[in-house]
Amino acid sequence: MFPILPAEHPYRSAIMDEVHARPVEIVPQTCRLRRLVVVMPARPGAMMDVFRRFEAFCAERGVGVPAASTRQHSFDTATRHVTWEFHTEFVTVSWRTGLDDQINLPDDLGLEALSDGLLIGAMRIDVISDRTIPDRLLPGFNLASLCLADIETGNGQVATDFVPDADQFTRFELAAGNLTELRRSIICRRLLEVETYRTMALLGLPLARSASPELRVIENELTALMEGLSEAVTLPAVQAALSQLHALLVRSGQLAERLDYRFAASHAYGDVLRMRLAGLRESGTTRGSTLTHYIGNRVDPGLATCRAMEKRLNVVSGKIERAIAMLDVRIGVDMQVQNAAVLDRIAATARSQFLLQRTVEGLSTIAISYYLLGIISYAMAGPLGWLHWDKTMTLSIAAPFVVLVVWLMARAVRRSHTPETLK
Repeated sequence: MFPILPAEHPYRSAIMDEVHARPVEIVPQTCRLRRLVVVMPARPGAMMDVFRRFEAFCAERGVGVPAASTRQHSFDTATRHVTWEFHTEFVTVSWRTGLDDQINLPDDLGLEALSDGLLIGAMRIDVISDRTIPDRLLPGFNLASLCLADIETGNGQVATDFVPDADQFTRFELAAGNLTELRRSIICRRLLEVETYRTMALLGLPLARSASPELRVIENELTALMEGLSEAVTLPAVQAALSQLHALLVRSGQLAERLDYRFAASHAYGDVLRMRLAGLRESGTTRGSTLTHYIGNRVDPGLATCRAMEKRLNVVSGKIERAIAMLDVRIGVDMQVQNAAVLDRIAATARSQFLLQRTVEGLSTIAISYYLLGIISYAMAGPLGWLHWDKTMTLSIAAPFVVLVVWLMARAVRRSHTPETLK
């Protein structure tokens, strides 16, 4: 009897497919690679709209329609090999031709599917069969930003200056004469990804710079408000300060909402960029900087600016929240003091009412006793005369007992009105 495997995890297929989601494409010994990086609008369904337009393009050209879960799709035209890659927020279109190809933007790539996107990067890699970069190619680079480094532990060389040409393409020269076919293909992919993730990593820098003045205004307003809190001694003044703090918290929250995703993406792209640079296994030459050193000196400060902006936002939000909590406590204490004063007044009023009630009860006892004795004097006038008793003496003897009876009756009535009795 054969053992039965457990039920398959619902994510197993996706995990297995991830290994082959973007396979390395084998490149010939000499060729010209170009890539465009297009950022899509930050709206729901934007990437799906691009994919549907790309599907329509493939169907129209008869080059094979990609599957719904495809993240990399390649096809061949008459003169070039084209590869589309779909990422979270951007699309790359890469194509490979001969070294003599001078057409930077051919019309058979399907770029019309990216009509609502924005170009963020463009690069060109010339793969040559030399073992090192020939001197005849170096004058085409800007000497001030020239990067010329050995890669793959000295088995190849790469040169670039990161300066876009007239068609806005950044040019790379790759001497891959000593590299195997697979290593040459891997290095080409890594160079394409280095430039792709370099531009994407710095996409948050302009946003950080543009948001800095707005954050500075919030910081200044918060500082002025915090300095004036000591003068807010009345409840209306405290409530006004609290309203201003809430307004600042909303503004800082809106600013963070605009920046958080972009900064998180920039940090993620920066991490990928460092891994791709490490995969080149560079060593320096005497004629130029390494890509790792040059890019690190430019990209790392930009990412540090984004981190500093994040830290400032967090600090401002924390200060505002602490100030709001402090004012809430102060308002709570003031309310407790007011409530205590109200309760004291209520207690004093209740005591006054109690004393007044006792006074009224005493006077009522005397008054009722007086009238009751008057009634008794009239009622007992006949019997007292018949018995020859002295009327005045009799009433004097009866007066204490009448007062006692009236007081007991008033006390019984008061007890019948207590909360325990009324329940």
